[in-house]
Amino acid sequence: MRGKLIKYKGSFLISILISLFLNSCDQKTNTDIASYYIAPYEMKIGFGSCLKQNKAMPIFEAIKSDSFDLFLMIGDNVYGDSESEDLRELRSAYKKQKDNFKNMNLNFSFEAIWDDHDYGLNDGGKNYLFKEQAKELFLDFWDIPLDDVRRSRKGLYYDLLKNADEKQVHIIFLDTRTFRDELMPTDDRGAPGKERYIPNLDRSLTMLGENQWNWLRKKLAEPSDYKIIVTSIQFLPIGHGWESWNNMPYERDRLINMIDNSRLNNMIVISGDRHRGGLYQLKTSTGKTISEITSSSLNAAFPNSEEAGPLRIGGTFVDENYGVLYFHSDDNALTLALKNIKGEIVRSLLVQD
Repeated sequence: MRGKLIKYKGSFLISILISLFLNSCDQKTNTDIASYYIAPYEMKIGFGSCLKQNKAMPIFEAIKSDSFDLFLMIGDNVYGDSESEDLRELRSAYKKQKDNFKNMNLNFSFEAIWDDHDYGLNDGGKNYLFKEQAKELFLDFWDIPLDDVRRSRKGLYYDLLKNADEKQVHIIFLDTRTFRDELMPTDDRGAPGKERYIPNLDRSLTMLGENQWNWLRKKLAEPSDYKIIVTSIQFLPIGHGWESWNNMPYERDRLINMIDNSRLNNMIVISGDRHRGGLYQLKTSTGKTISEITSSSLNAAFPNSEEAGPLRIGGTFVDENYGVLYFHSDDNALTLALKNIKGEIVRSLLVQD
């Protein structure tokens, strides 16, 4: 069993009290508290998004020091938007990133899914003409075996199982690009809550496509101690007009209902894309809890004013950051943490049955 005490000498109760305090706060609460206690854990998974290949990447010094069991790259792993069939910009981006990874000696285990900038088109969906070519570049960059299911079916969705001591962790990666219908442009560009897009109430629109939806339903029904859903774009947040599941609210409701019918009382969602990090939580109609942690960006931070966050716990964090999932041995407990460029925890939430 492993554990790490961060800036505070205390007990497991401290972590629970901090979590309860954060859960009781509204969106204006400052969660930049100075002391965090992380209870003993069996496994530690890191994740991040938005990594520009032509910028310095000092955050990986902290990531390497964290000695993760696994690190998830959850989208915009390169920036290679391409408008021509040869995907010249995307190929060049991957070549540069491969050199970066080699020079930084990133020799730990990765798993990855894409977002728009490694898909090849900003905010792109199913109508991107070169998505199949972009998919092959993705698979080759991440050394996906030739017999992997992603090589033989449409899209990049997949899942994997990990063990945390005697507990089974099921990680489900969703592809929110290959099958997604077009978004509805805003009628008031730049306005708070309507920055780029507004919700489209057309029930025929899809985020995942029927094959992926059917696959996801089966995966959520499979028994496990923890389930982690990876979606490159945010799922719970409804306070902004950038890309999110709320662009298609009926699809968002569909996944909430699917989670509501699953076996677990707690479902964890991790997301990226937004160039800000944050914690979000929703209670379903039957009392189950969906907790989301957004981590973005690894090296592409820029000043952002705060946004509305009706489901958010505390404020967002706009500097460089990465996320951490700590899997504890007690009662299927899990800590969601957001760390800054120095590897210091700046947001934390304990989820426990």
